[in-house]
Amino acid sequence: MINKVELIDVLTQHAKKYPLIQPCDPVKLIYQSEFLGGHMIKSPEQSLLRLIEEFNHVEKIPGMELFEYIGNGVSRVNLAALDPEKYPLEMLNRDFCESANMRHGNMENFMKKLDILLSGFPQFGFNFSESELREYLKKYREAGFPAVSHSDEYRQAYKPAYRVVLKNR
Repeated sequence: MINKVELIDVLTQHAKKYPLIQPCDPVKLIYQSEFLGGHMIKSPEQSLLRLIEEFNHVEKIPGMELFEYIGNGVSRVNLAALDPEKYPLEMLNRDFCESANMRHGNMENFMKKLDILLSGFPQFGFNFSESELREYLKKYREAGFPAVSHSDEYRQAYKPAYRVVLKNR
């Protein structure tokens, strides 16, 4: 079941927090809240090696929240806020892999969430136009709804580095 109010709240918060967000970025958030990060996991061992490598190159950001809720019982664990003494990388990797294995998502729900994104567009406060979103979603559908990356603008401005896990606020 989709919690429409929660999704609207999450999208509105992200539009405020990340003003340089582009059409692919809320789509990525919705994708992750539905399907998590299973598409990234070849094996738990490779996943851990990739996590360690990424963590070692992430600039730490004081005051950044460790868990960023993205809806549907899913959070992004921000590596820039992670203290491995308190939340060891092995534990984060385990949580990431287990979360991906516990929930595989549902394409029907995902498409309904995309409809909420489009129908609720005016209230979110994004700094891109509804026509830009419509054009992006048209191409996204034509491509078969793949997992997407953050926009260049988002990556340059916010340097996202996280893992997606099942965690409540």
